[in-house]
Amino acid sequence: MGEIDFLFVFLVAAAAFSSAVFHSFSGFAGGLVLAVMLAPLLGVKETVPVVATALIISNVARIWAFRKSVAIKEYLAVFLTGLPFIVLSAYIYVSLPVGVVALVLGLFLLVSIPLNRTLKKKEVKVGLRGLALAGIPYGIVSGSTFGAAVMLAPFLIGAGLAGETMIGTVAMLGFSLNVTKTIVFGMSPLLTNDLMVTGILVGLCTMPGAYVGRWLVRNTSVRVHSQFMEVFIACGGLLFLYEAYQNWV
Repeated sequence: MGEIDFLFVFLVAAAAFSSAVFHSFSGFAGGLVLAVMLAPLLGVKETVPVVATALIISNVARIWAFRKSVAIKEYLAVFLTGLPFIVLSAYIYVSLPVGVVALVLGLFLLVSIPLNRTLKKKEVKVGLRGLALAGIPYGIVSGSTFGAAVMLAPFLIGAGLAGETMIGTVAMLGFSLNVTKTIVFGMSPLLTNDLMVTGILVGLCTMPGAYVGRWLVRNTSVRVHSQFMEVFIACGGLLFLYEAYQNWV
């Protein structure tokens, strides 16, 4: 049993660290990567509150690593508009059965790939008002899934954000988002004490990854990483759809 427990801890820690590297490298999809890695270990529905808790710590590390690069006005424009929709979406998530959760996560993962490609091709030019409007669908989707920040990417780019400024601002959004979700989950039976502790431990394991990711941002191209992430996310989406199928047969 001791060996099994050690293996479990090792796998969770490895998932946390590697997802943090990806998150800081790309600025997006860290929650998706972590959720895909942890779902087979923790269970589909339990993964979301654990990852939400972990991402609070992970995003604190990323905010600190990119602390000189946060665009405060753009952050506030998105988050203040999206906040009520985040709360509503997270509240609805609590009451969903496991099969529905797996189906929603799986479909969102698969749809996010062509959606992100399509949005990147559109060179959108937006101001603070445009970012505020983008915060509405962001809040609706992000309250019950992960990776919704990919929807914001073309709008943030259109507002002039790029590189470390993009990553630092998205980290601030992720921190605020996951604090909100953890509060909602904490008021329900879904986030137990054991899951809270697991989320904290996972979050601590992500912290070194933020600095490895920052080094990669400054020293490598993201093209190969983006292609790898698409394959990984597609595999994760199929895994969640299989989990949904298993819960309905």
